[in-house]
Amino acid sequence: MQFDAVHDYQHPADEVFAALVDVEAVTAKYEAIGQSDVQLVRRDEGDDGAITMVTTRVVPLELPGFAKKVLSPKQHVTQTDVWSGADSKGRRSGTFTVEAKGAPVQVHGTLELVRRGAKASTNTTEVTVECKVPLIGGKIADLVANDTRRALDHEHTWMTEHLEGA
Repeated sequence: MQFDAVHDYQHPADEVFAALVDVEAVTAKYEAIGQSDVQLVRRDEGDDGAITMVTTRVVPLELPGFAKKVLSPKQHVTQTDVWSGADSKGRRSGTFTVEAKGAPVQVHGTLELVRRGAKASTNTTEVTVECKVPLIGGKIADLVANDTRRALDHEHTWMTEHLEGA
């Protein structure tokens, strides 16, 4: 299952990026959407402005009956975001992976943050969800993809409010 989440901000790309990799903002964002036990595992910054950030958290899932044998209603996940430094146009790209402890699901994809003029930017996340469980793997991938899409939309709403100083 693949999908794109495209989120526009009425804020400069460097301001949006700073919030996307700020430990306090990331923690507050996850907690605001109902996730818990958010922890920073590692945050590395390169000389060129590239940033790698690894976090862990507990993600609640509402599970239909068919998924309860394969997934836990509380997924312990580790997320790794790897962002490049900004290019000459202010564009940043990267990758992310989300690993759920003990779950047969892989979530990964690409990240892109582009400047749209001096005061606006667009963050695009391309998401791939895979589940290699016979017979129900596709249904589980759809379930996780729908939950991921909702989470990304909620994160965008929270980030917009955060950037506006709410």
